[in-house]
Order: sequence, then C-alpha cells, then structure tokens
Amino acid sequence: MSERRAALLVLLSGAFLWPFPTAALAQFPWAGARATGMGGAQVAAVNDATAAWSNPAALGRLDGWNVQLLGGGLAANRNGLLGIADSLARFPFDAIADGTRPDFLAGLLDDLERLARTDTSVIFSGVGGLVVSHRGFALSLGVIPYAGIYPVIDLIHVIPGAGPDRGLRFNDSGVSFTGLEAREVRVAYGRSFLGQTIEAGGAVRLVFGRTFFDRCSVFDCGGENLSELVRDAFHKNRRDSTDFTFDLGAIANLGILKVGVVGTSLNEPEFEVADVPGAPGSVKLPRQVRGGLAVEALPFLTLAADGDLIKSDTLAAGTRSQQFSLGAEVRIPAFSFRGGVYRDFAATQPHWAYSVGIGFGTPIVSVDASILLSPKGGVNPNSLDREDLAGSVGLRLHF
Repeated sequence: MSERRAALLVLLSGAFLWPFPTAALAQFPWAGARATGMGGAQVAAVNDATAAWSNPAALGRLDGWNVQLLGGGLAANRNGLLGIADSLARFPFDAIADGTRPDFLAGLLDDLERLARTDTSVIFSGVGGLVVSHRGFALSLGVIPYAGIYPVIDLIHVIPGAGPDRGLRFNDSGVSFTGLEAREVRVAYGRSFLGQTIEAGGAVRLVFGRTFFDRCSVFDCGGENLSELVRDAFHKNRRDSTDFTFDLGAIANLGILKVGVVGTSLNEPEFEVADVPGAPGSVKLPRQVRGGLAVEALPFLTLAADGDLIKSDTLAAGTRSQQFSLGAEVRIPAFSFRGGVYRDFAATQPHWAYSVGIGFGTPIVSVDASILLSPKGGVNPNSLDREDLAGSVGLRLHF
C-alpha cells in the first residue's frame, strides 16, 4: 500500500469515528502527568510514550528508546454525594426510626431526597503502568481502572414507628460500589505519512478484566474522603475474565497546528460481575472517541484543547461524562510548567476544575508531577465538599 493510499485510509477512519453514536462506560482516562497538568488535553499534544494510551499515532514521531513509568487518576464527586452520605451517617437513625427524635426527621429526609437526584455519584478513571517505545513501536504493561459509586434511594419507607410497608426502620437506601480494573498487555504502533503531514497508529490490547461490586447502607457510608471512597470500589466480590480490544488514532500536522482524533476500546469488550444482589450482570470497557487540537505558538509554548465527541455512560447508574479540556505548557531549560482547566458538560451541575504541573528533565531522564482540584473544597484534598481531584506522577528515560 502506498503512503498516499494509507494516509487516505487514516482520514476515512477518522471521519468514521467522529460521529459514532454510541455510549461508553466512563470518563476518558488521562495518561501521564503532562496530560493531567494540562487539564487532560493530550490527543494532539502528546509528545512521549504515553501516546500508547492517549493516541498511538504520535508514536511515529518519537526518536530513540523511551522507557516511561506513570500513574494517576481523576475522581469526580457529583452533586456532593460525599458530604450528604457523611451527614446521613451522623444522624441518630435508630432514635429517628423509633419516633423518639422527630426533630431530626426533616433533615434526614431532605438528605435522602438530595441523594436521589439524577447524577449524584462519584466516578473515577486512571492509568498506570510501564511502557517502552522504539521506532514507532510500543509495548506496555498497565492497568486502566474505572469506578462508579452511586446511591439507590428508598423514599417509600420513611415513616417513623411504622411497620414493614412504610416504616423508616425498614428503609433500604444504599450506596453501590462498582469497580473495573482493566489489566492489560498493549502493543502499539505509529507511523508518519506524506512527509510527516499525517500520523496514524493503533494499539492491540489483551485485557485481563477484574470487576468488583459492593453495597452498604446509606446510613453507614459516611466519614470517607474522595480517595478512600474510590479505593472501596476495588475491594469486594472480585470476578476475573479476559478479552481483547483495539484503538485507532490519527494526527494531521498543519504547520504550527496539530489536529488529532482517537477511538479507544472500539469493540467494547465485556467483563463479568459477581452474582450478588444489586450488581449488574457485566460491565463493558468503554468505546470512547476524543478529538484534540495543539498549537505550537512559540518554540517554548504549547497550547492544547481536547473534547469528547460522544457522551459516555459511566459505571455509576444514571451518570454520564463528556469532558472538555484546555491546557498550556511553557518550557525553559530543564523545566516545564503546565496549567489547565477541565469541565464535564454531561454533569447536571457542570463546573470548572484547575490543574498545575511541573516537569524537570535532562537529555536522559525526566520526572513530572501534577495535580487538579476544583475550587469547592479549598486546598484541602480530603475535603468532603471536594468536587474534583486528580493527580499524576511519571518518570521517563530517553536514550
């Protein structure tokens, strides 16, 4: 196949992926500290071996050997689930249910109704692993974890002192925890065509899926911060199964402007969930489609924007995700400084969150770190009012 024909095939594949009308399973995971520091903007801006996850087309432009170790994740606390659950756990439930403390009943019922709102949940996605790349090829061993934490609220059994039909003591409100660890071996390849005007790539992934499911009473689930609640989703009723999937990506280099598109987990592999009350029969690894722009405005400055091209269902029932990210990177000798903003337009209460990151590098080794926080909750990452929390670290060897 000639380079011109191959490039045409890549462009047609991108046109096919753009309008794909399907739902995925979770928010798009950000690969590496550079992506997190730039608010998640990575599809066209990626410039290292994390391209094996974010857009394999970019592997074609890497030179030499690259060995990269990375880990990080993004969690979102929708509609204040953490704070409401903590408030419910503090009520004297037995006294309210028996009717001896009616003064607390109105507050308890108000919290239950707030939990019952659409989109009240915690969702999480992350990337961790080791990748080695050389001459367009990359081999990675890693994990992409997803979690969904959501309430199932009983507004029937709300009368103190009543019997099984309506009694508050028989209230079955609970919080469900669903987790998926996609542990995988990934082989990716990227190549340039038409004098490096077009880059195209793909990845084949053998996925060892590990699912989890648990449920607790909504009156007992308080007191945990965002990171602790996410860890709980990867705890009980483990079920293992294996499948494969593949990704495709393309980048057009138009002078100082790069335009990228990537589709991941295109065949949506499915993994079993333990047969326990309230659990779904299975969960799918998400098919997701994301586009991006990157502008090399100056030799030391990169500006980038990413957006999900489809809304995604998540592991939290009734919760969807559609990210939009903006980021910038400034490079001076030995150091890189990054900043970005992120917003999920599929949330019922969308808001901006802000990221910062720093990198230090020599021609052989570099280290990077970044963090993202939403304004609500202040600077304390353990705040129960925290809406968004992300962090990532990485180490890269290049020779």
